[in-house]
Amino acid sequence: MFKQKPRIVVAIKTNDLDALRISVPPLRRFARKFILIIFNANSENKLTRRMMRKIFPRGKVYVINSEHDVGELESMIKITEFVQDNDILCDWIMFLNDCDILIDFWVPNVGNNVFAVVQNATTISESVTDIFKISPNWTRGAPIGKTEPGFAINGTMIRGNIMFEFMELMRDMIPQTLKILAKTRYYVPISTMLWVGINAFMRIRHPNMSPIYMNRTNCVIVNLGHTTIINGQMIPNTAAAHKMVNSVINQFAEMAENAAKQNMVAENL
Repeated sequence: MFKQKPRIVVAIKTNDLDALRISVPPLRRFARKFILIIFNANSENKLTRRMMRKIFPRGKVYVINSEHDVGELESMIKITEFVQDNDILCDWIMFLNDCDILIDFWVPNVGNNVFAVVQNATTISESVTDIFKISPNWTRGAPIGKTEPGFAINGTMIRGNIMFEFMELMRDMIPQTLKILAKTRYYVPISTMLWVGINAFMRIRHPNMSPIYMNRTNCVIVNLGHTTIINGQMIPNTAAAHKMVNSVINQFAEMAENAAKQNMVAENL
């Protein structure tokens, strides 16, 4: 008896439609392995299926145009809502930003106690042509860019049912989350914050499940231009700034853990 292939959704969040010309074409060689969803968070520029077919001619693709500008967290929530509302079968889901390039696509045969598969990500900041020199076999210390474990939501394969459950919790936490993010003038990486949050959530809701790490590179992050500001906030460049950012991430993890506990109490009433 043949084992059913995993049903996978790859979701790209974008504010810059031109950036999709970098992130989407490399997905062509994996097109039959997943369903692609593009969430356009820029309400001023509409993305059409015809535009997408020029850069992604084969494979199943859905386009979501936001009616108003939304942040990264809200984008992820809306993507998961779209998947559920449209009954899209999803065993695993992976989020990417429009500056992320997937160079390897492989889901290992893991047990039901694994909720996420973490791999390496390589960040390049000098030349976009470095993309073609990076191999899935790269590990920490590779000669080009900065390769390290991608402990973040982006680029990590996560079980669909777990992501849906976590994002349902996040929907109720948006006001609190925006409040703690506003406390610092430094940019807090949402993807990293959510990764810490989902692990705190899992320790309460599904303590018998855990992520696994594969020492293999699946994602290239393009960070050209050496920008010092993202979304109006400064990128932390001192020990004190990093401490402030880590404090926000820890507060978020505590919020996620407490919310998970409260949900469990409510379910048992």
